[in-house]
Amino acid sequence: MITDPQIRAARVSVGWEPKMLAMRAKVPLSVLHRAENSPGEPMVTITQVNALMDALRAAGASLPPADPIANET
Repeated sequence: MITDPQIRAARVSVGWEPKMLAMRAKVPLSVLHRAENSPGEPMVTITQVNALMDALRAAGASLPPADPIANET
């Protein structure tokens, strides 16, 4: 699963302000704020995360890998 720092880093890597990513992903800006400010996994739906990731990938962002140790339970 993607984490909030990964979303933020990918957005910054393509030079987008939060409003631009929200617009490109067709999600409310409040969703992006929650996604970027949630500790751990974003507090948004899978559909919303996928929309954010798709928009970032379409812009050429490479999403940093998640910390595999943090995902082990």
